[in-house]
Amino acid sequence: MKRVRTIGLLTLILLFAGTVPLLSAEAGLVIRSPLFGPVSRPVVQESELKRQSFADQLGLGGESAQLTDQQRVLSAISSGYYPVTPGDGYRLVYLDGMKTVTVDLQVDEKRNVTIPGLGSIDGSQMSWAQARDAILAMVRTYHSYSNPQLVLTSTGTFTVSVIGEVTGTRVIPAWGLSRLSEVVRSATSWASTREILVTSVDGTARTYDLYKALRKGDLDEDPLLKSGDVITLVRAEKLVQLGGNVYQKGTYQLQEGEGLNALLSYYGGGLLAGSDIQNIRIQRYNESAGGWDVFFANMLDGADVPLQHLDQVIIDTILPSIQSITIEGAVGTSEGADATTATAQMGYASGKIFYQFYPQENLRQLLTTIASRLLTVSDLDGSYLLRGEEKIPIRAQQILYGNDEQGLLRLMAGDTLVIPFNQRFVTVSGGGVRSGIFAYVPEKGVNYYIALAGGLSDDAAYPTSIKLLGSDGKKIDKEGEVPPESTIVVAKNTFVKDLAPTVAVIGLVSSILAIIAGVLSIVLDAKKL
Repeated sequence: MKRVRTIGLLTLILLFAGTVPLLSAEAGLVIRSPLFGPVSRPVVQESELKRQSFADQLGLGGESAQLTDQQRVLSAISSGYYPVTPGDGYRLVYLDGMKTVTVDLQVDEKRNVTIPGLGSIDGSQMSWAQARDAILAMVRTYHSYSNPQLVLTSTGTFTVSVIGEVTGTRVIPAWGLSRLSEVVRSATSWASTREILVTSVDGTARTYDLYKALRKGDLDEDPLLKSGDVITLVRAEKLVQLGGNVYQKGTYQLQEGEGLNALLSYYGGGLLAGSDIQNIRIQRYNESAGGWDVFFANMLDGADVPLQHLDQVIIDTILPSIQSITIEGAVGTSEGADATTATAQMGYASGKIFYQFYPQENLRQLLTTIASRLLTVSDLDGSYLLRGEEKIPIRAQQILYGNDEQGLLRLMAGDTLVIPFNQRFVTVSGGGVRSGIFAYVPEKGVNYYIALAGGLSDDAAYPTSIKLLGSDGKKIDKEGEVPPESTIVVAKNTFVKDLAPTVAVIGLVSSILAIIAGVLSIVLDAKKL
């Protein structure tokens, strides 16, 4: 009965020992993308960020429609503030006694209007309506009851220069109702919308903010242009991109002292429902590291977050599910050196990782995240991605180096990334406790692999004799680094091996002689009887 219980207990132990590794191998390891932030909460980016052009930042859209001469005249007459412009044409009609006089007038380069026989007026600071009243008053002064009439027959044109942060210096035609916003379309996407310098012919200069004019309705910041004006565009000092779950996505130029709060409320117009306000993602380029740093801001903290030039701010939306892919093969389930050591001791043990990826995350971001789990025996450039029925070869090592555009490949739910083992090993033979084949680990010496083999066995030669043979069978220096495909030979004690047969033969002969002596003794005793 006791024997039956012992056998049953041993059976349960064996079953349990075999089941535990199987379950852990099947379960794998779940890793969340670092883009999810410190809070374990599913989020999604609503749209990718794209830097807007200068015109798109201001909402200018396409090219403005060109007016005909007649449309310009009608616009000037109806506007009420159309300025006297060089080249404007007027027609004056009045009565001189019983005779009707018709005179065509034109504004000269100094904005003066001369009425033949009557004099001239200075229209440099006048609108069309004011100049009309002044001319009619002059005619009435010299011709009473003349019932004068003045009409605008044509509008003048002039040119302005646009220089600075532009695709090329431009000399652009304009007319009396041309505003600053209509002549700056040649600006680059790096030009400032908040600081545009307009210098007049007389040397006076003023800076205008087109963002306030076109986005906030302050038309004083979008002035009418004058002949000879020079518009100078400078480079923006703080460009920030805003995307995700916000009312007004786009590229904005923040002013001194403005941070995250101003970006979201004043520029972005506020957040939409469902925004993850505790994990506002900020991506900032790190020039020293040559990559993007990602950190998260919590609006519930109440503190404003300062932003830097070219920062990217993404407002994520909370969703009820997460997508993941599977990574199989030569990957460790623990990080860093522990993974390498464990794999070297266990042999080629395949690992499995379930990676929960962030929406729009790419292959380079995935490989960078799991880099600490890659092994020295991982065949990076022999990797491949299984996507449905398609098998996509992956150059993982080149992607990690940043030299392969394949790293921009977007991850998809259900993908499986397979990283095969690189078949490199070191053989330990001879006087080792567990001689065999072991995974190659760079920069390791002979003692490392002998330790993996359990150390020296009892039949190892004394003093110890060890040889290191290269892959070609030639002897190499055992004091240096052990190369892959090499063999470590630990000499055994051959004296004990050769002595054993001799001792056995001597023992056998002694036994035979003893038997013969015993038989003879029995025979002699029988004869005496």
